[in-house]
Amino acid sequence: MANFYQEIAETLNDLFPEKWVNVHLYAEGWEGYSTEYFYYKPATGETPVLSYDIPERFTLDEEDFEDKEDKLRKLALSLQQMFIEQGQEPWSNMTFILERNGKFHIEYGYEGMSEVDPGEQREAWKAKYGIEART
Repeated sequence: MANFYQEIAETLNDLFPEKWVNVHLYAEGWEGYSTEYFYYKPATGETPVLSYDIPERFTLDEEDFEDKEDKLRKLALSLQQMFIEQGQEPWSNMTFILERNGKFHIEYGYEGMSEVDPGEQREAWKAKYGIEART
Protein backbone atom coordinates (compact mmCIF):
# COMPACT_ATOMS: atom_id res chain seq x y z
CA MET A 1 0.00 0.00 0.00
CA ALA A 2 2.93 2.32 0.60
CA ASN A 3 3.51 2.46 -3.18
CA PHE A 4 -0.12 3.49 -3.74
CA TYR A 5 0.17 6.25 -1.13
CA GLN A 6 3.35 7.51 -2.80
CA GLU A 7 1.74 7.46 -6.24
CA ILE A 8 -1.34 9.29 -4.94
CA ALA A 9 0.92 11.96 -3.41
CA GLU A 10 2.90 12.36 -6.65
CA THR A 11 -0.25 12.53 -8.77
CA LEU A 12 -1.72 15.18 -6.48
CA ASN A 13 1.47 17.21 -6.68
CA ASP A 14 1.29 17.11 -10.50
CA LEU A 15 -2.17 18.70 -10.35
CA PHE A 16 -1.11 21.88 -8.51
CA PRO A 17 -0.13 24.83 -10.71
CA GLU A 18 1.35 26.76 -7.78
CA LYS A 19 3.17 26.24 -4.48
CA TRP A 20 0.96 24.71 -1.82
CA VAL A 21 0.90 23.99 1.91
CA ASN A 22 -1.42 20.99 2.20
CA VAL A 23 -4.14 19.11 0.39
CA HIS A 24 -7.23 17.20 1.50
CA LEU A 25 -8.31 14.54 -0.99
CA TYR A 26 -11.71 12.90 -0.72
CA ALA A 27 -12.49 9.71 -2.67
CA GLU A 28 -15.66 7.69 -2.55
CA GLY A 29 -16.59 4.52 -4.36
CA TRP A 30 -18.88 1.54 -4.44
CA GLU A 31 -20.29 -0.62 -7.21
CA GLY A 32 -21.38 1.58 -10.09
CA TYR A 33 -20.26 4.90 -8.55
CA SER A 34 -17.08 6.76 -7.73
CA THR A 35 -15.98 10.35 -7.20
CA GLU A 36 -12.97 12.25 -6.00
CA TYR A 37 -12.16 15.85 -5.34
CA PHE A 38 -9.66 17.78 -3.29
CA TYR A 39 -8.94 21.14 -1.78
CA TYR A 40 -5.41 22.45 -1.60
CA LYS A 41 -4.15 25.39 0.43
CA PRO A 42 -1.97 27.72 -1.65
CA ALA A 43 1.32 28.84 -0.11
CA THR A 44 0.13 32.43 -0.67
CA GLY A 45 -2.29 32.01 2.23
CA GLU A 46 -5.41 32.28 0.07
CA THR A 47 -8.47 30.22 0.88
CA PRO A 48 -8.30 26.55 -0.21
CA VAL A 49 -8.91 25.86 -3.88
CA LEU A 50 -11.33 23.15 -5.02
CA SER A 51 -9.92 20.79 -7.64
CA TYR A 52 -12.83 21.48 -10.02
CA ASP A 53 -11.84 25.18 -10.13
CA ILE A 54 -8.17 24.69 -11.03
CA PRO A 55 -8.34 24.51 -14.88
CA GLU A 56 -10.37 27.71 -15.19
CA ARG A 57 -8.52 29.58 -12.48
CA PHE A 58 -5.13 28.89 -14.07
CA THR A 59 -6.14 28.54 -17.74
CA LEU A 60 -4.89 24.98 -17.94
CA ASP A 61 -5.63 22.39 -20.60
CA GLU A 62 -8.85 21.00 -19.17
CA GLU A 63 -8.53 17.62 -20.89
CA ASP A 64 -5.00 17.08 -19.56
CA PHE A 65 -6.11 18.08 -16.07
CA GLU A 66 -9.11 15.74 -16.23
CA ASP A 67 -6.84 12.86 -17.33
CA LYS A 68 -4.67 13.44 -14.25
CA GLU A 69 -7.74 13.60 -12.02
CA ASP A 70 -9.01 10.37 -13.56
CA LYS A 71 -5.66 8.75 -12.75
CA LEU A 72 -6.06 9.93 -9.15
CA ARG A 73 -9.56 8.45 -8.93
CA LYS A 74 -8.36 5.14 -10.39
CA LEU A 75 -5.48 5.01 -7.90
CA ALA A 76 -7.89 5.49 -5.01
CA LEU A 77 -10.20 2.78 -6.32
CA SER A 78 -7.22 0.46 -6.83
CA LEU A 79 -6.36 1.01 -3.19
CA GLN A 80 -9.92 0.04 -2.30
CA GLN A 81 -9.57 -3.11 -4.42
CA MET A 82 -6.34 -3.93 -2.60
CA PHE A 83 -8.30 -3.92 0.68
CA ILE A 84 -10.69 -6.48 -0.79
CA GLU A 85 -7.87 -8.67 -2.12
CA GLN A 86 -6.23 -8.67 1.32
CA GLY A 87 -9.47 -9.76 2.98
CA GLN A 88 -10.12 -6.41 4.63
CA GLU A 89 -13.47 -4.68 4.66
CA PRO A 90 -13.58 -2.31 1.68
CA TRP A 91 -14.02 1.34 2.60
CA SER A 92 -16.77 3.46 1.08
CA ASN A 93 -14.82 6.72 1.36
CA MET A 94 -11.37 7.92 2.26
CA THR A 95 -9.67 11.15 3.13
CA PHE A 96 -5.99 11.54 2.28
CA ILE A 97 -4.29 14.57 3.85
CA LEU A 98 -0.90 15.45 2.42
CA GLU A 99 1.47 18.08 3.79
CA ARG A 100 4.05 19.83 1.58
CA ASN A 101 6.88 18.11 3.50
CA GLY A 102 5.57 14.70 2.35
CA LYS A 103 3.90 13.64 5.58
CA PHE A 104 0.41 12.31 5.14
CA HIS A 105 -2.55 10.99 7.10
CA ILE A 106 -5.31 8.78 5.76
CA GLU A 107 -8.74 7.99 7.15
CA TYR A 108 -11.20 5.42 5.86
CA GLY A 109 -14.97 5.52 6.22
CA TYR A 110 -17.19 2.46 6.06
CA GLU A 111 -20.66 3.97 6.22
CA GLY A 112 -23.13 3.57 3.37
CA MET A 113 -22.99 6.72 1.26
CA SER A 114 -25.42 5.96 -1.56
CA GLU A 115 -28.34 7.74 0.14
CA VAL A 116 -26.37 10.82 1.19
CA ASP A 117 -26.79 14.07 -0.76
CA PRO A 118 -23.35 14.81 -2.31
CA GLY A 119 -23.56 18.56 -1.57
CA GLU A 120 -24.45 18.02 2.07
CA GLN A 121 -21.76 15.38 2.36
CA ARG A 122 -19.10 17.73 0.97
CA GLU A 123 -20.12 20.50 3.38
CA ALA A 124 -19.97 18.09 6.33
CA TRP A 125 -16.57 16.83 5.17
CA LYS A 126 -15.22 20.38 4.80
CA ALA A 127 -16.47 21.25 8.29
CA LYS A 128 -14.86 18.13 9.78
CA TYR A 129 -11.47 19.08 8.36
CA GLY A 130 -11.76 22.83 8.85
CA ILE A 131 -11.70 23.64 5.16
CA GLU A 132 -13.01 27.15 4.67
CA ALA A 133 -13.26 27.66 0.94
CA ARG A 134 -15.30 29.76 -1.43
CA THR A 135 -16.76 26.71 -3.21
